Amino acid sequence: MIELRWVVAGVIFGMLLSTVFVPPTRKQKILPQPHDSGLFHTDSGCVRFVADEVPCSAEPDSLNLLASK
Repeated sequence: MIELRWVVAGVIFGMLLSTVFVPPTRKQKILPQPHDSGLFHTDSGCVRFVADEVPCSAEPDSLNLLASK
C-alpha cells in the first residue's frame, strides 16, 4: 500500500522542485521613452505617446507647479 511518509516526502520534494525551477513572475512597469512610438498596453486599453521637441526656457520650472495651475 501507499505509505504516508512517501506521500509527504513526494509532496515536499515536488514543492522544492517547483520553487527552484519555476521562478515567480514579476510585472515591471515600463515607462515610455521619447523615441518609442509603438503601442503600450495598459489595464484600461492601449496608448501611444508622441514626443514633440519644444524650446527650453531660461528659468527651470517645476512640473508640480505647472500642473497645479
